[in-house]
Amino acid sequence: MFDLDAFYEKCKSGEKVDCKGVFNYIKGFKNIILRGASAQGKAIGKRLLQEGINITLYWDQRYEELQFVNGIAVEKPYEKKFASQDTLIIYCIPNHVIMPQLMEELRKENYKNIIRGDILYSGSICSFSKGSTLSAKRCWATGECRSVICERAQNIIKAQTTTTKPGERIDLTYCCFIINSICNLNCKHCVQYINNYPLHARGNVSAETICRDIDLFLDMVDSVGTISVMGGETFMHPDISKIARKFSEKKNFGFVSFPTNGLFEIKPEQLEGITDPRIIIAFGYYLHVATEEQKEIYRKNIELVKSYGITYTESLYLPSWVIPSEIYKRDVDEQYMTNLKMQCTMPPRNLQIKNGKVHTCDRGVAIYNMGLADYPSDYVDLTKDLSLEEKRNEFREFVNRPFYYTCGHCSVGLEIVDSAVQGKRDVINKKNS
Repeated sequence: MFDLDAFYEKCKSGEKVDCKGVFNYIKGFKNIILRGASAQGKAIGKRLLQEGINITLYWDQRYEELQFVNGIAVEKPYEKKFASQDTLIIYCIPNHVIMPQLMEELRKENYKNIIRGDILYSGSICSFSKGSTLSAKRCWATGECRSVICERAQNIIKAQTTTTKPGERIDLTYCCFIINSICNLNCKHCVQYINNYPLHARGNVSAETICRDIDLFLDMVDSVGTISVMGGETFMHPDISKIARKFSEKKNFGFVSFPTNGLFEIKPEQLEGITDPRIIIAFGYYLHVATEEQKEIYRKNIELVKSYGITYTESLYLPSWVIPSEIYKRDVDEQYMTNLKMQCTMPPRNLQIKNGKVHTCDRGVAIYNMGLADYPSDYVDLTKDLSLEEKRNEFREFVNRPFYYTCGHCSVGLEIVDSAVQGKRDVINKKNS
């Protein structure tokens, strides 16, 4: 019996992986379907064909546009039915935000045999392992991987980071620095809840504060795989270059990504001096809600970033988003919050740093900065006058708490809506049933 979980752990470890076992496992299925036919699906399909593995078809919402990839037909997802026990799905969409929703779709269609394509890619295709130097142009710009939550990358960085810091190591796969709470769009289902911020709480965090927090946080932890720097709209902050160059002083991270909707004009001075090959500008896809003027801004932004030689990525169109939970205080007990945290995939993978505090997640940072609630146990104050050992101990205790009071503002759900719908949704006030 092939142990898929053990294979996953080997892939994540950063070690070189013998893939004979997983390829033999895949060959044991009558029907092999790749869910997702973009760059990752194409790369994995090519690798499987090299191993003599017959691919039944691709499933992709862009089936009419793509038609064939690697000579394999691309069809509408779930239009054809296959016997569950004879069918293996390899999930090849490298977007962790929509992954829970699409995985749930597969299970509802009774497909139980599923391989994570991003992890299969990391073990069977990724050219990086412990001892090698990561490359944003390879990891991100090709579109084949670019996972912001890559445990393989994190373990490669961890192996390169020797430390004399006190106590057990603190190695993170991902974290996020929030640099503003303003945006040029008005997305109704924004995961950062930007258009629910009161006017007095909107604006940019000062570059001085951000640079201080970069020092405090990265000097406290041992390593981070990927860091996102975002808002709001990232490039509405005038000091992007200064922030990027501050990150470049640090050696204990893999990549720093600056996400942007691409519809706000990027200024040349925001890119000056950005030469670190670990830095990426990540363009999201909002063109389906953009005006013609905004589409032209997007095109010019791409050309400007390209002219500076900075690694960048462009997202594909996502037809739907998962609706983020409303954040009013629910009437729940500690057991509810404990259960919710146990099931949550966020902490400690989505810690968010803003204004000197490390928050649990995007809900935590919003609840605090909107002034809805202040739960001192739900954040770490980086500015406290503590020794490094005391700070690291406090951080470990924070990450390992059985629950957060922020969890009492959250609910579980995978309801979907059209992506990037503009408008306002009240997430603060409880609806009367």
